[in-house]
Amino acid sequence: MRNCYKREDVFLCRHDAHRRFDHRVSAHHVLRDKRCHPEGCVSFLWKCKLLGKGGACPRGYRHVGNNCTQCRHYAEEKIHRRPEVLLPPEAFAEFREECRLFDEWLDGHAHRLCEIGGEITDIRPHLVEESDGPRARLRLRGYLARLMPAWVGLHGFEDALYLRLPRGQQERHRLAPGDRLEAEGWIRLDRGRLVGEPLRRIRVEERSGQPPARWEQALLDRSSAVRLPGQPERCLRCARGLLIDVQTRARRPGARPGGRRELLCLEGIGRPEDCPYQAWKALAGEGGDRREGQAGCNLLCGSA
Repeated sequence: MRNCYKREDVFLCRHDAHRRFDHRVSAHHVLRDKRCHPEGCVSFLWKCKLLGKGGACPRGYRHVGNNCTQCRHYAEEKIHRRPEVLLPPEAFAEFREECRLFDEWLDGHAHRLCEIGGEITDIRPHLVEESDGPRARLRLRGYLARLMPAWVGLHGFEDALYLRLPRGQQERHRLAPGDRLEAEGWIRLDRGRLVGEPLRRIRVEERSGQPPARWEQALLDRSSAVRLPGQPERCLRCARGLLIDVQTRARRPGARPGGRRELLCLEGIGRPEDCPYQAWKALAGEGGDRREGQAGCNLLCGSA
């Protein structure tokens, strides 16, 4: 089985918010988050007749905002956008059928305790940024383990399954990349990711011998993390690139809280073109100590 909502080769959206991703959006964003296919979405472009001609605002504003809607110089343009389908009709019909079957499977396993298992390919800090206007806090909420291949019940998955582990659970089981485990937990779809939490009855079937994830390293990663512009492909594939959830509070009563994902560099390098991590990894050698390469990179970047 495959998580069809992670696909990014189905839709294209010309909204300015997606410009940094070359306007490619995930199927989850279109079909489950915004629900903008096929009707599309409507947005309003705020304009000022004075500022647009190089004039000055009588009230001293430099940008159009909420306080400008009653001004006689205010104007707005209604824009209707529809996501473009990149697949041919036959392939798109197969994709929608795949989504229907996946939805049926997900509904059948919702609110049920499921058997989960697989091989841990990566385990990283579970960082969440909580934003409240100008203030933002980066919270460390344990660990995020990536299983691939993975299985839930009797179904195997071609895509990754993510497990959220609190600090105490990780310290008890000392999980590391390469370990094979079985557990019981609840399955849900979180912004396109298939996530298992909370977990219980974790059984480690096979140990890889690699060092387990440590809380001290997670704290160090949080302190050195910086946000990257956009989501460069090389950073997404890097062992030190981390996608995090950004949660924003609702600005008015009754409004839905906002959310998005941002990419962080755990080495503290804000410019991908200046990153020496891959060079240090090559110097350490394929059979060398991965931590040695990270320590060298931290030393170069001043975060050690």
